[in-house]
Amino acid sequence: MAQNLAYKCPTCGGELSWNAQTGSFKCKYCEDEFTNEQLEQLGENEINEQKAEKHRELEGDKKLYTATDGTDNSDLVVYTCSHCGAEIITNRTTAATICVYCQSPIVMSEQVIGDFSPKYIIPFKIEKEKVMEAFKNFAKKPLTPKAFNPDAVVEKMQGVYVPFWFYSGVATGSVRGTGETAKKYNRGASQFRETCYYEFTRSGSIEIDKVPVDASKKIENDAMDSIEPYDIRDLKEFSPAYLAGFLAERYDQSSAECFERAELRIKNSLESNLKRTTSYDNVHIKSFDAKVEVKSCDYALLPTWLLYTKYKGESYLFAMNGQTGKFIGNLPIDNTKLALYSALGFVAGFIIVYLLMLFL
Repeated sequence: MAQNLAYKCPTCGGELSWNAQTGSFKCKYCEDEFTNEQLEQLGENEINEQKAEKHRELEGDKKLYTATDGTDNSDLVVYTCSHCGAEIITNRTTAATICVYCQSPIVMSEQVIGDFSPKYIIPFKIEKEKVMEAFKNFAKKPLTPKAFNPDAVVEKMQGVYVPFWFYSGVATGSVRGTGETAKKYNRGASQFRETCYYEFTRSGSIEIDKVPVDASKKIENDAMDSIEPYDIRDLKEFSPAYLAGFLAERYDQSSAECFERAELRIKNSLESNLKRTTSYDNVHIKSFDAKVEVKSCDYALLPTWLLYTKYKGESYLFAMNGQTGKFIGNLPIDNTKLALYSALGFVAGFIIVYLLMLFL
């Protein structure tokens, strides 16, 4: 069966859950709070690798099944909730979810041990209520269709721990290009502009520490890139206790598969640093060569609020950094409103031009 992480309050025996606002585990009955270190001393959040429960394969055509956690994927497996005995159908890479029948937090223990055991985690800092409020405000756009009801879809908001690889090492390289400097000066009543051109080369290296790249095929790379950065000063040593009450994915892309994206980000950073060593007004790069040496690569889970929804057959995404609150999203557009606003803009522009011509 899937392993439930239902931590009991040492004070009253009630159920504990992670409180993003206070950064601790809080009892919903007596409201006492406990740190992860205190739970570790009680042995509450340990998973025995030898006793980790396994999934079982679904029989027949997997397309006939629907994932209980909303996962839209045919690669499904089934777990059994150890609290109520219900079958939990989910994606093969799901590491944590919530039983839809008894609402107990579930950790798929086989997904967070051995090769799949993360080294780091950043716990959630943004509460769901604040995320829902942010989405509702975001959805109040002039061109949003009236039929699109943010109050109805916001309940689909999910807190997800997304898998990341952290790359650390050294990048070395050199850049060659042309720099421009311009100055203006007056000679008598005339003003002149003088531009000078210079050939330059720059070489150097930078230390790279924990450059992040998301390691899930199911989550859009551009969306995850857009809600960065995460503050790595909040990194904690991984403990499965942090997963209780949230969804989590294990990586389905290896560090080798993700390295190309990491390498591009690192090289772009090195090139920018080398360009900043010049004092020219404008810089034109002719050639850039760089080499990235990765000395370590660590697996981590980072907090993200995600909302996938559909409107008239089109998919829309809202994503928020669960640590900083930075978010991105797209919304449906009412074409009738768009045409009306465009027409009003044209009319307003025409009136302004007419008045200018009339009084000039």
